[in-house]
Amino acid sequence: MRFWISFVFGVWIAVFLNPAQAEYPERLITLIVAVPPGGAGDLVARQFAKRLSELLNQNVVIENRGGAAGTIAAAVTARAAADGYTLLLSSSATHGTAPVVYSNITYDPSRDFSHIGLIATAPAMLSVNSTLPIHSVADLVTYARSKPGELNFGSSGNGSGPQLWGEMFMAASGVKLTHVPYKGSGPAVVDLIAGRIQLMFDAAAAQISGIQTGQLRPLAVMSAERSIFFPEVPTMAEAGYPSITANLWYGLSGPAKLPLEIVVRLENALQEIAVMPDFQEALKQIDMLSTPMSAQAYSRFILDENDKYRRIARSAKITIE
Repeated sequence: MRFWISFVFGVWIAVFLNPAQAEYPERLITLIVAVPPGGAGDLVARQFAKRLSELLNQNVVIENRGGAAGTIAAAVTARAAADGYTLLLSSSATHGTAPVVYSNITYDPSRDFSHIGLIATAPAMLSVNSTLPIHSVADLVTYARSKPGELNFGSSGNGSGPQLWGEMFMAASGVKLTHVPYKGSGPAVVDLIAGRIQLMFDAAAAQISGIQTGQLRPLAVMSAERSIFFPEVPTMAEAGYPSITANLWYGLSGPAKLPLEIVVRLENALQEIAVMPDFQEALKQIDMLSTPMSAQAYSRFILDENDKYRRIARSAKITIE
């Protein structure tokens, strides 16, 4: 009995001393997204925000802040008040690759954020133009070694994940490819289908139209396991390159020093949303999977991703001013 009296009294004191935290959220929440409307990240954010709003009984609105590989959106979030009303759809761009390639970045991916959890992932995929006599990763390596530097791989831009994935492949396989940057994955896929470039490392969803028409040939997914969307496509490990792993990923983050009570409430909501069948199905429509990760695990994951991409960027001497 004494224990329960002390417990209730402690909770009452916490509520009395921290009324704003106890009532969170008492007003509209803004979820900042680092891509324009219509992109994969935007669709993930909208599906997540809809359900978060229902769970918290408060409106959650999307604010699209595209540009500079997501660094603009991340910097805005890092400078926001640590009150839980400004959140970020953090991603493999904002917190994985951009922090290690941009020399003038204004935020630290770990120190300046409170990470709440991973939401969704999609495997990166290596595909080639189907007119090439290449049907496997082994074929590609043999073909590329016979024509050093002649095969072009496209990416969504200098310093992007797809460029670093290509650099990762070259380092592991010993082949020499030529990087061709584009302003986004869409234009790169158009040129890949047209044969102006020969191969591409990017999210499977970006390449799906060409794969479905037979104009692109998928050679391998870069995830640890085969994709449920392309079960017949082997992993890089199965193709003989276990060190080549990459995923497109999205999570939830806020400014540094978010009150623990707010982090816990948002983390619990994220975990609840992740297992909702309709949310999982909505993600599958854009070739993504619900892959929840706790706040602590997500923070560690981001550090690991930074370490991996930093090594690649330094080895390839990739720096964006």
